[in-house]
Amino acid sequence: MISNNIFISTFMRINILNKTFCCAFVTIFVTITLSLILITNISSAQKNYHMGTNTHFCQGWNPNTIMPLIEQSGIGWIRDEIYWNDVEMIKGTYIIRPKVLKWIKDAHKHNLKLILILNGKNKLYTDIYDADAYAKFAGNMAKQLKGLVDAFEILNEPANFGYMAFYGGKWNGLEKNGSISSWVGKYVNLCNKAAMAIKKTNPSVKVIGLGSVAPVNFRQLAIGISPAMDGIVDHPYSYRTVPEIVPYASSKHILKRDGIATADTLGTFSSMINMYRQQSKKYNGPKEIWLTEFGFTNYQPDKPGMYAGFTPNAQAKYLQRRFMECLGLGVNVAVQYDFKDDGKDIHNAEHNFGLVYANLKIKPAYTALKIFAKATTGLSPSDNVSVKVFPYSDRPDQFPIIWDGSILAAPGTMPVYGFHDQSGKTVIAIWSAERSNGELNPRLADIEIASNKKITNVKITDLMTGKESICPFKKTKTVLRINKLNVPDHPIILTLEQ
Repeated sequence: MISNNIFISTFMRINILNKTFCCAFVTIFVTITLSLILITNISSAQKNYHMGTNTHFCQGWNPNTIMPLIEQSGIGWIRDEIYWNDVEMIKGTYIIRPKVLKWIKDAHKHNLKLILILNGKNKLYTDIYDADAYAKFAGNMAKQLKGLVDAFEILNEPANFGYMAFYGGKWNGLEKNGSISSWVGKYVNLCNKAAMAIKKTNPSVKVIGLGSVAPVNFRQLAIGISPAMDGIVDHPYSYRTVPEIVPYASSKHILKRDGIATADTLGTFSSMINMYRQQSKKYNGPKEIWLTEFGFTNYQPDKPGMYAGFTPNAQAKYLQRRFMECLGLGVNVAVQYDFKDDGKDIHNAEHNFGLVYANLKIKPAYTALKIFAKATTGLSPSDNVSVKVFPYSDRPDQFPIIWDGSILAAPGTMPVYGFHDQSGKTVIAIWSAERSNGELNPRLADIEIASNKKITNVKITDLMTGKESICPFKKTKTVLRINKLNVPDHPIILTLEQ
């Protein structure tokens, strides 16, 4: 899927007066501390239930040592799995192993909500993904685990873990002759039957599914998703570029590859989320969006691969940026992959996605998300916050990547999202959507915020350090203005205090 050619971009000025990409703040550019002592512990009442992390307790992780670390982070959800063939070993008999049931019960004891993937195949059936048999399994799990599981996910990445291979077809659902791969519709049938079986047993539990790449998901929405399904699942990895970009730009080469547009010409993450909503509304599909996997690996590539190897500090900043966009765009739940490194091979991408190392020593990303979780709990997106940003310089991507013939570059924009906190105060998040290389100083910009309220203070919170400061400003009856303020490459939030 990847070309390893490097393209040097020409300097291009970006219009950033659009509300979606405007912002500015004062911040201190420092390396974040690894010490947990300096950060106040987050109680269950302060859990951020827009945020999640993937775990592998079903694959042997120790819940006694890991769940307390997740609880202390402020992250509200975990995502794990249970295997169909491990539960139904005799046809029609469904037994959950005691060890599995224990960690499932432990999640709520640690104030964590649980997404449970009903995963895998079952060789008891000629069709190892028999839709009717799987639906019976799903309904039984909903019955046995009622009150213990908050959301059931229907399989994990059908294109990658056996489902597509069993039925045959292409990863993006588009055959050479222009037809849709047969597995795409078969999964819709399985998904719909399982969702209805789960809801019949437990109407209040969330059911989420799809979970393939966007071109497949868009086609499945057009086929028709049952009203029993609550949410669309996507895994929007950015792979080798920044979190504001995904490799599904509606450029000539990507459109030829996929046969369907699922993002704008730049491949912006925000456009993909908006297009998901449009596609689902068009076909009366689910209203909720659950991003149950994305992440940035710290590995050191020793050969060409899908992923870039990001520094621990870049990982921390990029995760904050992705979580902030998810919050601002109204994504229901966003889940990072994964909590702990899966191995110790520095040259293996899959071993190095964790917020903590394999020995549970924390990375900068753990501390960054702990600060983020606390600072953003209780924030609600608001369309009534109007912000204009006037930058003093651009920050073009000098080394964009070529992905299947399409240029994917860090946009260099200044994304800005408006919120209201629980007390009704206006809160604005902002950062510079550039590559995080630590070489350049933060950019400067003037910022104007429309407000007819009497503002006494403007408080800046740096989400990488947790430090707060008061920012000077000028106020007229309708506009608050901040001049020559720093806009770093990680989110900071501005709170207008009355």
